[in-house]
Amino acid sequence: MTARTQRMWKGFFLFSAFSAFSAVNLMACEATAPVAPAPVPVAAAKLPTASPEALREFDAAMRQIHLGPGSYDRAVEHLHRAIDLDGSLFEAWHNLGFVVAAQGQLDEAVSAFKKALAIQPASKPTVLALGDALRRSGRADEAADLYEKRLENEPDDAKLRIRLAQVLREGGKSNEALEQIRSVLRKDGKNVAARNELGLVYYKLGKYDLAELALRRAADLEAGNALVWNNLGLVALARGRDQEAFLDFDKASRLDPKYVQAHLNKAVVYLDCGDYKHAQGELERVLEIDPGDVDAQVALGVAARGMGKLEDARRAYERALDLSPKNAAALYDLGVLYMDFKKDKAKAREYLTKFRDVASTKDPKRNDAQNRLNELK
Repeated sequence: MTARTQRMWKGFFLFSAFSAFSAVNLMACEATAPVAPAPVPVAAAKLPTASPEALREFDAAMRQIHLGPGSYDRAVEHLHRAIDLDGSLFEAWHNLGFVVAAQGQLDEAVSAFKKALAIQPASKPTVLALGDALRRSGRADEAADLYEKRLENEPDDAKLRIRLAQVLREGGKSNEALEQIRSVLRKDGKNVAARNELGLVYYKLGKYDLAELALRRAADLEAGNALVWNNLGLVALARGRDQEAFLDFDKASRLDPKYVQAHLNKAVVYLDCGDYKHAQGELERVLEIDPGDVDAQVALGVAARGMGKLEDARRAYERALDLSPKNAAALYDLGVLYMDFKKDKAKAREYLTKFRDVASTKDPKRNDAQNRLNELK
């Protein structure tokens, strides 16, 4: 592994017998049928030596990234300077994708990851990061194409196949996702990640009994897997078993006290039943674990708004924007706060316009934002 590669890793039937007739026909087929070439893994490109000036900017960016989300804007500035100095600096493109994805700028992240992958096609972390950015931006078909092409070269890569199943599921192709997961499980029936994804596919199909069965099997294989218990909570919630769901989320958060998604889901249960105070408590726990969690700050604003604490809600949304100035959810919620609650049309127009400018083209709130802006004219 080269020094520049190390730098980035820091940043991230057989039949037992045939009849005589079968054997003759098999030999005839072997004589005429073409033999498919064995899949060949994507070769690593030999990267040119980076310019010292570009590396200095890259190192400065990494220092800002390690300081947390509040420093991401400065990291982006350094990364752009590094790229301007050396457009072939693979690590700069990859880390730029990471930072802007964390800021919610998914279209920019996709572009950066694609450029990184063009420079170093062998980078598995970049493939996975690009696929995730495409998935999060609502471009599940593109993510599926990416994984399928990679699997042509690496058909036995279970992680890639599970990721493919995930985007197929989220893209509404659950039956195709099932085929991918069954392919993994035929080779490794104890693959917990595959069992977990199988549960989520059945969950998507509304087959909650089968979803629970798959997830229980995953929990039997790895009882301490917080992700599996969190997903059992999602299944229970879909079946209207709110108390059971809460207990599953609670178990997930106890198995991994730093697993913020479980605390966020507990908060969602509280928010759904109008218990804003307890939701606030869970969200504050998330922020104790990760003060830079933008989603928790936005949800904290929702809880405060639910309690009628409009100034607290405004401050929470603004803290989210301090961490991620282009965060679409915070911009949208501030626009709604000013339009529906504070009756400030100018501020509402300002934030909804900013939301429209930065939100992904597939963001489900775009139509509502545009309708609101039409009302505010």
